[in-house]
Amino acid sequence: MTDTEYAKAIKTKAMVAHLEMNAALTTEQQAQIGQDFIADIAELSDRESK
Repeated sequence: MTDTEYAKAIKTKAMVAHLEMNAALTTEQQAQIGQDFIADIAELSDRESK
């Protein structure tokens, strides 16, 4: 994955997380969305380092 592809993937994940946060009804849902986002970014970073 190139740096540009990596940046686009993070931007897309951030945009989706933002939309999901706006639709979340509870703070628990928001917390889960935040945790999922962090896990997604960590997975992308892990792939990038291999």
